[in-house]
Amino acid sequence: MDKREATVTTTSTRIGKFEARFFHLAFEEEFGRVKGHFRPINSVAFHPDGKSYSSGGEDGYVHIHYLDPQYFEFEFEV
Repeated sequence: MDKREATVTTTSTRIGKFEARFFHLAFEEEFGRVKGHFRPINSVAFHPDGKSYSSGGEDGYVHIHYLDPQYFEFEFEV
């Protein structure tokens, strides 16, 4: 069996120059950007409850991001 190791971190999102950018599906406007990886990001997966997501990059790290409570209070103006 091929055994692989993964590194999980919850370090500051200000570290690293690569960032995940989020866009509104219908309006195609950017509404969020999170820095943290030192190499390109290969995958992003949201938790089913919608309150956090994980990102994995070529730097070998998996970052777990928790969304601030203010994120859920924001109303997008049309």
